Amino acid sequence: MAKDGKPGWLMKAMQVFSARNQLLQVAALPWRTRKGQIEVCLVTSRGTGRWILPKGWPEKHLTHAEAAAVEAYEEAGLRGTPEPRPCGSFTASKGVEPDMQLNVRQEVFLLPEPEQLDEFPEKGERKVRWMTLDDAMEAADEPGLKALLASLSQSGAFRQPAG
Repeated sequence: MAKDGKPGWLMKAMQVFSARNQLLQVAALPWRTRKGQIEVCLVTSRGTGRWILPKGWPEKHLTHAEAAAVEAYEEAGLRGTPEPRPCGSFTASKGVEPDMQLNVRQEVFLLPEPEQLDEFPEKGERKVRWMTLDDAMEAADEPGLKALLASLSQSGAFRQPAG
């Protein structure tokens, strides 16, 4: 606990926010093609059960794309190679205390055709669901995520990377 009674992690987050004027998380957008349709994978948040992307804080020793892939494994049991450049970003509200919300920019990396594992660190803590783009746009709680999914669908972003 810090001197002002706030938890130490909250003080750290506030310092980072003040220093950079914005908090950043990295998110994976796992996708696959099934029966000619694009499906994306969303997970539920642990606290509220909202449908979100697997996401977390950047890691010093990893690129943002690599850190997003780690989150996809930990939260959804997905292994794959993320695209190195973000496909987009959006701002979402993150609850850090019962009466405190922070705006966090989520940088999103496509994770095409990942392998689905049966065991993973957060199994049982979240629901994991593959859904069509339309269903994902309806299920997603964050307006920025809905808009990103719609934009990516229209842009043709969901195609296999060259190579």
